[in-house]
Amino acid sequence: MAASERPARRWPRTLRALAVLAATLPAAFLVGRALGFWRARLALGRLLALLPDEGAPDHVQVLPPPDDEFAGTLPTTPAETRERLPEQGFSELVRAYFHAYDRDGETVHEVGSFVHRPEGLTGDWQVHVRLFPAPDGSTEVWAHWERNPYVAPLAHLRMEGYDPARGERMAAELIDDLR
Repeated sequence: MAASERPARRWPRTLRALAVLAATLPAAFLVGRALGFWRARLALGRLLALLPDEGAPDHVQVLPPPDDEFAGTLPTTPAETRERLPEQGFSELVRAYFHAYDRDGETVHEVGSFVHRPEGLTGDWQVHVRLFPAPDGSTEVWAHWERNPYVAPLAHLRMEGYDPARGERMAAELIDDLR
């Protein structure tokens, strides 16, 4: 059979998908870094909120934050808070569930997701804080203590050790002016 008559060899679908992901992930990371991951998360959260929740896994639903995670309010705007948190030992989270809640008939979406790991990236535990815009322009902080998903992914998903009260205490200790 001549070379021109041979059927074209195609990569299996999974391998093609992985190749596309490997090619686009670095570019997506750089764009997210330049624009702010919170903007990408906010846009995606708003899109996901338009989809029906029935049958959808939790990671593609927009969930309300648990009431017991409310840690307080900061007198700064969300933009100022996002700038301050890295100075106080927090880093921005890209990969986390999307959250929004209803306030007086209006959906309020999360505008920041940050984590502080006392023992570093490979430590067992972390305090996770989510930021929401408050009606007066200040920032609501919602927090919980949990297993680090990089170290204990299954324990993290099973919510082993999940503790909103400890998250609230840690957030108050770490974040200046949290009231």
